[in-house]
Amino acid sequence: MEKNNEVIQTHPLVGWDISTVDSYDALMLRLHYQTPNKSEQEGTEVGQTLWLTTDVARQFISILEAGIAKIESGDFPVNEYWRH
Repeated sequence: MEKNNEVIQTHPLVGWDISTVDSYDALMLRLHYQTPNKSEQEGTEVGQTLWLTTDVARQFISILEAGIAKIESGDFPVNEYWRH
C-alpha cells in the first residue's frame, strides 16, 4: 500500500456534512478539507458525497475511536511517529 520513499499528500479536515437517508438505512457524508498553499477562505474544498450503510458507519466510528485511543495512550513505535 505504501512504499517507504513515497510521500502521501494530506489535507487537514476542517468540516463535514452528514445527513441520513432513512429509506435506505444509510448516511451521506461529505468532507471539507484545506488545500495547501491557499488562504483558509479560498482553500477549502468539498469532497465527493460518500454513501455509508449503518454497518459501515459503525465500523468507521469504531476505527476512529481506536485510532484516537492509540494516539491518546502514546503507545506507538517511534518510527511510526516519524513517518507521519
